[in-house]
Amino acid sequence: MKQINVRCTESFQEFNRGNLICEVYEGEVLLADLYIESEEYFATDSKGREVYVGKINFNRKIELEDCFELIGGVTDGQ
Repeated sequence: MKQINVRCTESFQEFNRGNLICEVYEGEVLLADLYIESEEYFATDSKGREVYVGKINFNRKIELEDCFELIGGVTDGQ
């Protein structure tokens, strides 16, 4: 599995039907894993909840959500 390190550039919360599903703070560094089947990167917040970080686009480049910046290259995870 491929992994990237990202930094959150602005704090945010995501809700689903009124329930908090993730919360990330500005400056927080997350390790995101690539899900091969969907070519999407997901990390976990401080409470272990899944956070969508970005995807691999049609040009095979990493495309992150606006609130994240890449701070570490792609590595092979275990």
